[in-house]
Amino acid sequence: MEHIVLQPDEIHFFYTMPDEIQDRLLLEKYHEVTSKKEKEKTDRYLFKKNRHNCLVTRGLQRFVLSQCTNIPPESLVFEENRYGKPYIKPGSTNIPIKFNLSHAKGLTACAVILNKEIGIDVEDSTRKINLNIADRFFSRQESEYIQNMHEHKKKETFFDFWTLKESYIKAKGRGLSIPLAKFSFKINDNKTSIHFDESFNDNSNNYIFFRFPLLKRFKAAITIQASENLKFKLNIYHCIPFKKIKPVPDY
Repeated sequence: MEHIVLQPDEIHFFYTMPDEIQDRLLLEKYHEVTSKKEKEKTDRYLFKKNRHNCLVTRGLQRFVLSQCTNIPPESLVFEENRYGKPYIKPGSTNIPIKFNLSHAKGLTACAVILNKEIGIDVEDSTRKINLNIADRFFSRQESEYIQNMHEHKKKETFFDFWTLKESYIKAKGRGLSIPLAKFSFKINDNKTSIHFDESFNDNSNNYIFFRFPLLKRFKAAITIQASENLKFKLNIYHCIPFKKIKPVPDY
């Protein structure tokens, strides 16, 4: 399989569906390339399905990053920042690659980019959700926006906001240490923008956002720390790690 050559103005977003992957040889490959620490994390899950999902996630991460860096998948070494965001150990490669992972029930994703910090989130938009949690965790502007939507659009809009907010805090590398109510998104068909509370120090001009559906069931969002004047091409692939990568058209 040919390696992926990253370009500065491209994002590569790979997703896989763990339930589709039951081939014993593939699963053995995922287990073979994971580290001892990753194996221990996988084995801590009580239920077989959760262990399977974790194993596939590790396989996806190592496969994608190996394809992008030419480092053998079993040789990749990861470290984490103080908030748990992973990155490739400095000195491992001269390719300035950044990546992020996300998973929902039935889908796992990994996105890569050069030089820019990136955060992604995927959510199953068909799952049951209490929309009142927007009042607790979202900004007042976002909560009111959802309340004013037509009833059949409220849930969809909730997940638009949810995935964007998760992708932003992951791009920052600080997770939920950033209060979700300290920033607000404005969305329409053509534009996504972010606005910050006066007490929160950040610049809305320093981010680019993507949001899109996957397989009619999932919502996905990407945040890149880059000047809003820059243009990036988003490439999306359905991937079975160590077996195939299939580009998804129309993105």
